[in-house]
Amino acid sequence: MSVLRAAKVAMVLLVWLFAAPAWAELALVGARVYTVAEPEPLEGATVLIANGRIEQVGMDLSVPFEYRRIDAGGKIVTPAFIESYSHFGLIEIEAEATTNDAALLEYPLGPAFDVSLALNPASTLIAVNRMDGVSRAITAPRPGVDALAGLASSVSLGTGTFLLEPKTALFGHIGAASAELAGGSRAAVMQRLRRALDEAARFSPSRYRPGPGDYSRHDMAALKAFLRSGKPLVLAVERAAEIQQAISLADAHGLRLIVLGGAEAWRVRDALAAAGAAVIVRTHDNLPRSFETLGARLDNAALLHEAGVDVVFTAAETHNARNLRQLAGNAVAYGMPWSAALDGLTRRAAQVWGMDDVGTLTPGSRADLVIWNGDPLELTTWAEQVIIDGQAMPMRSRQTLLFERYRDLSKPYGYSR
Repeated sequence: MSVLRAAKVAMVLLVWLFAAPAWAELALVGARVYTVAEPEPLEGATVLIANGRIEQVGMDLSVPFEYRRIDAGGKIVTPAFIESYSHFGLIEIEAEATTNDAALLEYPLGPAFDVSLALNPASTLIAVNRMDGVSRAITAPRPGVDALAGLASSVSLGTGTFLLEPKTALFGHIGAASAELAGGSRAAVMQRLRRALDEAARFSPSRYRPGPGDYSRHDMAALKAFLRSGKPLVLAVERAAEIQQAISLADAHGLRLIVLGGAEAWRVRDALAAAGAAVIVRTHDNLPRSFETLGARLDNAALLHEAGVDVVFTAAETHNARNLRQLAGNAVAYGMPWSAALDGLTRRAAQVWGMDDVGTLTPGSRADLVIWNGDPLELTTWAEQVIIDGQAMPMRSRQTLLFERYRDLSKPYGYSR
């Protein structure tokens, strides 16, 4: 082969390597890999990815020639994270009503309120949070005009299909805010919920005659469909007494309960564990913001985990869902094992939400993973590369583009004359 021909072949190979599509077969080589399925990490391991899924994970694996090789020596690789309560695709600017579809403030629609019909996959909140390792999320309605806020959806923060599953859970709230909606008493809230669930179980459109304050036929049909779906009931509740009521409500109707918030959940942790309930924890809750949160404490997650409760995490602020890993780190600082915190961000969250093929780095699972330059639960660490469904995500967002646009503050050409 002539020198010129060899140079041309080398050039073609270089172009092929650097222009390889983001979804090409990938090989991450030399990393410390936390599969989450195993108790200990794999040191100096290789992860092979093909067709959007994990193909192999292990040491001393041979890398096929056609795979795009990523040197991850000295890096940490984990599954990507799942945000368990957000409003992705439903909100853009908090103070601008025209960009906020997360809550009903006037129209009397309860369990039939389905947020999947308003999702915006072009939201600028997606990329900036994806860059910090969040790959999937539950996007849910906010508390509105009814104790049952509506139906949530699961979404992907990748560049492919945004909506993964509509009607993935029914969200509601019990406490002072819902008591106001029900006439002023928490007892009225519980009675309304119990009656609604009882009536939904035997609901017949032709026989149902709603009275003043009752759910419409549309709401009752949605509630009946939910009861038959096996999906979880998520109740935002803080005080221990109301958490106990939520456990009883779910048990009476054969529902899987997830507590959102649960500032005083540690006080009833044994009851939660016995009921098989999960808790979505805000790890920075440590102040008595109201009479419902007098028992808030920073080791809530650690106490719940120790009791055998499934603990998952939320940043409770969609704009800053990227802080999810740091908040899990706070749980570690106050007694939760590091491995349990990582589990709550990945495998445990996937199990709680019925996402069967994500949350671990095992053969056959979806290739949602992150390459970190250090401990992902540490503040000074950042994600070097996020991979979702086997595709290397662009590590840029509206924020980084603005930074690049204005890092050069010299005057534009039009001002030079």
